[in-house]
Amino acid sequence: MNCSNFDVSLAFYQRLGFKVVLEFDEEMTFGETGLGPILRLPDDCDGRAALLALSDQPGALRLDLIEWKKPIVNDGPAPNLARRGFGRICLKVLDTDRLHRELIDAGHMPYTPPGRIRLGGSNIKIFCVEDPDGVVLEFMEFIKD
Repeated sequence: MNCSNFDVSLAFYQRLGFKVVLEFDEEMTFGETGLGPILRLPDDCDGRAALLALSDQPGALRLDLIEWKKPIVNDGPAPNLARRGFGRICLKVLDTDRLHRELIDAGHMPYTPPGRIRLGGSNIKIFCVEDPDGVVLEFMEFIKD
């Protein structure tokens, strides 16, 4: 996940429950490690990054959070979710109402309150919010009725 301000984005994702599993060593640039050609970036690419996880379980979801220092691309968020490619991240949560309140209290504005819908044979509560860089996160709670 590319971000424009590592500290701000890290705080946002930690608020959602992500923990730092590995912070990448700043002694070498990403380019010096050989990542440039692998990522189709310049040989002198560099950034600040950490690998985040939602739990200590070996198979837990991982998020690689990166603020690129070189090259810098100032392209802003996409205009809406209908664009091609990556549109949003959907995360299963246990309590959408609690998370919704916590995000508002922290100054983030979800698109709507958690809404109840029936999708794919399941009853769910769902809402979306943007991270500090405009990446849309969708939170889904499965409800037993």
